[in-house]
Amino acid sequence: MTNLNLLTVDEAAARVKVSKHTLNRWRITGEGPPFIKYGPRLVRHAQETLDAWAEARQCGSTSEYQRPA
Repeated sequence: MTNLNLLTVDEAAARVKVSKHTLNRWRITGEGPPFIKYGPRLVRHAQETLDAWAEARQCGSTSEYQRPA
């Protein structure tokens, strides 16, 4: 792995402007951005991956939105 800028869950939630609870729920359901897990509790998000995930979700209209399977 390269030198990644890792964010805490709080920092990642603030970056994508959702609550920490929402980001945690997305992680559990698989709807959220990729994450890195160290042990049973420590979760981090790579800033670059988080930004790419958010950018990939951009839509031009509500009819373009595809709900994740």
